[in-house]
Amino acid sequence: MSQEKKPCPPSSGDGASPAASGVTPCSASSNCAGQDSKTKDNRIDIVFDPDKSKKVKKCDKIVHVQFMRYKIDGKVITGAEFSPSYAHKTEAVTSSDGWVIDSLPGETTPDYQQGRGDGKKNGGSITATMVDVPRTAGGTKGFYDPVANPSGIKKLQYEFSTFAYCMKGDDCGKWYDNVQWEYNKTWEDQRDGKIGESKITDKCGTGEPAKGQIEAFEKFNKENGFTPCK
Repeated sequence: MSQEKKPCPPSSGDGASPAASGVTPCSASSNCAGQDSKTKDNRIDIVFDPDKSKKVKKCDKIVHVQFMRYKIDGKVITGAEFSPSYAHKTEAVTSSDGWVIDSLPGETTPDYQQGRGDGKKNGGSITATMVDVPRTAGGTKGFYDPVANPSGIKKLQYEFSTFAYCMKGDDCGKWYDNVQWEYNKTWEDQRDGKIGESKITDKCGTGEPAKGQIEAFEKFNKENGFTPCK
């Protein structure tokens, strides 16, 4: 077994994207809890290794809570405004600055993987994993076309902030490390038949969720009657 390297140093940010918070992403050679996370085209595989985190003490169920924001040509909107497919992502579960828990209709707990890929650190360790493959045709507005849709979207961005979180055990309710990433698609991509691209901006985040993200977490839980660690 190779010797464990020192995890990434704590970032100075609050969980927001590096560009917004001033966080300097860890180098590609850093050995941190999210180091094995990767993207290919529009797919992202997020891996949280509890043995590479300074924050994990003991947890029976490590999940991912994924916060996201919808941006159309730089403007933040709610998921419900973007598409009927996200009608459950209303203002009632969205923070004042646009963050919302990434979930499917009918889900009542904030863990993204819903029991698939949960991790732990208690008498042995299991990595927590999740997969996301965002894609879109542009929602209600659709993408710009100089003839067919001149008022359509020219650039769409989904901004993601994905935190490992303890849902059961001694650490229950504790936020661990995070991966910051985004999905981008332009009208030119739509025109050319491309699906858009997912890109990691920081796989070694160690800060806490931003104020708006905590607001979204609390709103989701209230709306769905979920009490953490109950």
